Amino acid sequence: MKKDIREWSISFPWGKVAMVSYGNPEKPPILLLHGYMDSAATFIALLELLPDTYYYVGLDLPGHGKSDPYPPGILVSHLCGTEVVRGVVEHMKWNSFACISHSRGFFDGTFYNHFYPGKLIKMVHLDPAPTLSTYYYSHFRPLYWYMYFYDSSYNNYDSWINGTSRELTIDEAINLMVRNRSLTEEQAEVVLSRSLIRIGDDKFRLSWEPRMKKMPTVPLSEETLYTVITEHSPPVLIIEASDNKSDVEAKKFAEDIIAKCRLMQPNWSSITVTGGHDVHITNPELIVPHIVQFLNGSGLHKRSKL
Repeated sequence: MKKDIREWSISFPWGKVAMVSYGNPEKPPILLLHGYMDSAATFIALLELLPDTYYYVGLDLPGHGKSDPYPPGILVSHLCGTEVVRGVVEHMKWNSFACISHSRGFFDGTFYNHFYPGKLIKMVHLDPAPTLSTYYYSHFRPLYWYMYFYDSSYNNYDSWINGTSRELTIDEAINLMVRNRSLTEEQAEVVLSRSLIRIGDDKFRLSWEPRMKKMPTVPLSEETLYTVITEHSPPVLIIEASDNKSDVEAKKFAEDIIAKCRLMQPNWSSITVTGGHDVHITNPELIVPHIVQFLNGSGLHKRSKL
């Protein structure tokens, strides 16, 4: 990787949030927001191909990667990421910036933009539909939503809070990632590069906090959710993966929200690329030209499929 890399951390009331930057801080900033049970390392494959004309700053959300977890207690909802983004932007002293998000990172950027409008000038969302589909349940199946997030979590409170003591070799950790995310061994090793804690000779523990597996969605109606997503929205590019494994009803819910945004918001556009949820890791070359075109302002995309 040619871009200069720097690592540091930011102090929050509950602990530190790990940061990593790529490139020259004098250039326009782009914040990288990772998804579910991941870290800033999820963007490394993209960064290898993205131009040096921007300053890329990633973070590990609390309970992920190299960052400290939230304090023990209640479940951590999607809204909690808003405070992390706010603190990062304040620390960086940015008056304006763009962001690239993957999966659940969509809501970290979206909620931040809703509550603190005017700073985000462009947003690129990589396959947000699966995480957006989870909002179907709080509105249309509230009992299921409650049982899945709250009932099961508090009935197993100790295991969620205390974490796991499971020890893995580096090969076992890589094989686990290969199976769960359909990556190659090389890709899995890169993704794990910020998420392994050494506890002995060739013995590691995954740094992901188990509680992060069940982050409750915010109970919003479909119309309220649409308003939160679109109000004060800057230009947005959605890059959807063709292989969406969400439940049929939830998948349609997400597709309808995105379609409505494209129809009603002239500064929204989307494309669909062939691949799964981690296509930005497995085939970043399919994505990079569209991100670059969008960021450079050479025109928004029409609805297309690759």
